[in-house]
Amino acid sequence: MTNPCTLNRLIEVLMLHHGDMRAAAITVLTILAFAPLSSSSIGIGDYQESPWWESTSMDRDGDKIHDAIWLAIDSELYDWVDAENTIGVIVDFDHTPTSQDQEMLEREVDFQTQFRYHLIDSIAGRIGVEDLIEASRLPGVVLIELDGILTTQMSDVNDIHGIPMIWEDTGYTGEGSVVSIIDTGIDSDHVGLDDLDDDNSTNDSKVIAFYDAVNNPDKTNGTEIKAYDDQGHGTHCAGITAGTGAPDFVNIGVAPQAQLVGVKVLDEGGSGSFATVMAGMEWTVDKRHDFNIRAASMSLGGFGLIEWTSSEEESVNRMANEMVRSGVALFIAAGNSAVSAQIGTPGSAEDVRQIQEMAT
Repeated sequence: MTNPCTLNRLIEVLMLHHGDMRAAAITVLTILAFAPLSSSSIGIGDYQESPWWESTSMDRDGDKIHDAIWLAIDSELYDWVDAENTIGVIVDFDHTPTSQDQEMLEREVDFQTQFRYHLIDSIAGRIGVEDLIEASRLPGVVLIELDGILTTQMSDVNDIHGIPMIWEDTGYTGEGSVVSIIDTGIDSDHVGLDDLDDDNSTNDSKVIAFYDAVNNPDKTNGTEIKAYDDQGHGTHCAGITAGTGAPDFVNIGVAPQAQLVGVKVLDEGGSGSFATVMAGMEWTVDKRHDFNIRAASMSLGGFGLIEWTSSEEESVNRMANEMVRSGVALFIAAGNSAVSAQIGTPGSAEDVRQIQEMAT
């Protein structure tokens, strides 16, 4: 358990020097300092008097189909509907969906299942546009959501200043902590991320596990696939979080002695669906004890149609809240676009901590 005095001193230092550091620095230091807090200490009781789907802003016309789906079908900005006239959706149930519920969807409306979740009561996949109404009437179905798109955030940041002073004042370098980077992946061969002490003769890997929800979603034990990053953003975030700074030790990460778990949820273009991102989020929770994951960082968010229609009840926000309730401290970029002064999905989730990019 982190010493409360250390936490208080860390907060003081951050407050004194926040103008000199980029948002990622604050994100990581806060993650590692507060990660030991359990879900019981956060105060996350369920105070809802009625089911969320009865009052959600996602379904203003009450037809049990996300209003954004109809906007997406008619959209000319993005090809939400493919050549087979199917659209990616997330089917929400009034109970945790079983294999029988999955079979019902596949049998009754030719649903193409991608993921079935247990942290939230949902199944993700694709469905024919013509079958949406019929699917909404199936037993146990409470809402059909649009499977939105998330993209990388916080790609333009300034140099970190004052980090060595924080190490000196707090003595905190991330040693003993494990952070999950939920992003485009991590290049575990990067010279600043390949081990803890920059001595290749020692066996002290920095990236201790990896899950690829994009290209290998069925390989879930965390050690079957070598960590990789075909886009670069995740490696950049990993370096900010825990890079050793090798070979020149100029750009050292905020917590250089922390270890990392890579979770690839965005593709080589830097984007991914709600369905895939949630698979990575749920995997992080499922493996939190196996790899001692105390915190997770997601520098990604919704764009365009999703930012305009984002809701607290959206599946990815509910998944984020469940991660926190499971004991994983989750920090998400608040977004860079400032659309209508909103914080976009999933940074608008109630229980997560949002980080806004700052300029020096």
